Amino acid sequence: MTRSVSQPGLPEFVAVAALLMAVVALSIDAVLPALDAMAHDLAVADGNSRQLVVTALFVGLMLGQLVFGPLSDATGRRPAIFLGVGAFVAGGLVCAAATSFEAMLAGRVLQGFGAAGPRLVTVAMVRDRFAGPAMARVMSFIMAIFILVPVIAPAIGQLVLFLAPWRVLFVITSAVALAGAAWLALRQPETLVERRPLRAGMLVAALREVIANRRTRLYTLAGAFCYGGLMGYVNASQQLFQDVYGLGELYAFVFGACALFVSGATLVNARLVRTMPMERVCRLAVAAQLAWACLALAWILALDAPLGLVGWLVFSCPTLFLLGLTFGNFNAIALEPMGRIAGLAAAVVASVHSGVSLVVAAVIGLQLEGTATPLVVGYVVCGAGALLAMELAERTRAIASPPAPR
Repeated sequence: MTRSVSQPGLPEFVAVAALLMAVVALSIDAVLPALDAMAHDLAVADGNSRQLVVTALFVGLMLGQLVFGPLSDATGRRPAIFLGVGAFVAGGLVCAAATSFEAMLAGRVLQGFGAAGPRLVTVAMVRDRFAGPAMARVMSFIMAIFILVPVIAPAIGQLVLFLAPWRVLFVITSAVALAGAAWLALRQPETLVERRPLRAGMLVAALREVIANRRTRLYTLAGAFCYGGLMGYVNASQQLFQDVYGLGELYAFVFGACALFVSGATLVNARLVRTMPMERVCRLAVAAQLAWACLALAWILALDAPLGLVGWLVFSCPTLFLLGLTFGNFNAIALEPMGRIAGLAAAVVASVHSGVSLVVAAVIGLQLEGTATPLVVGYVVCGAGALLAMELAERTRAIASPPAPR
């Protein structure tokens, strides 16, 4: 049921929600073109270590999701978002002033922790105001704006680097977060009607229930494998396009063009799930992704040569599209059995998902040594892991629900 008292109109609500949710994507994708300059200025000897600038943010995000979900249920949505934005801005200032790589990583963890506030709690705000088809419609509007960020953010980051040092990027992302918080403070009243006491035992109980439910556990794992493959690519993209393929300043635009395939898949998936079960969409997409990655790896081994730029783009763009069909679906399927504790379960599933995908992405990205082959191998392993997890989950479901007697 929609709450309409003193609420802004739908277009304005969608705009402020999309802006708050975009803080995470902006803080990742806008800094990618600057990783090489950061590594040089902060005296990072190992080229692969620059990927930790992205990984550190996800570590903070993983921790923050466990905190801000329950906190928003206890204090209200607005206070939780304001606290998150405050932590994000503080982390951005640490990054902007960093004189060592360790200080940069500490600031990124704090940024990620704070970004979890607006990212997670904004979805709860939508759930407070809308339900059923209305909620799905509003989230579709928000995501339609949100998915544009990975497309344009690298180009924005590259444009900033033409005009100013990389440290300015952290000032800009902090300013965007503050603008979203100010808009929320001025125009969006509190949406939570009934608050719940904050107790650590509730989160522990939710974690136990998520782990104990085989279907939730396995689909969370499947999603983490797929997202880990994507994160491995994102973490290594600056090295891949600039160092391996020598694109220089064109990197931001090529990366953004590739991101369009993920964005397009999100829109296609919204239509597919109207006529096809989410489980089937995921199985078909992951099976196709695995087959495509195996074909690419066989090609590399047969020619005994790595993929060139054109070959990588021919491989990567369909892979990104296929993965883009799965991300929202995996989360929805994992939470389906968790109706009784949906809010807490969402925080736990998101954190477990982030933790596993972080490990997967780190293993993939740190193997990058002058070719894209480790990323192709990573896609093969991740696709096989995700498909196996889904197969085990569906077998369990079939056993638990035997066919009805004729």
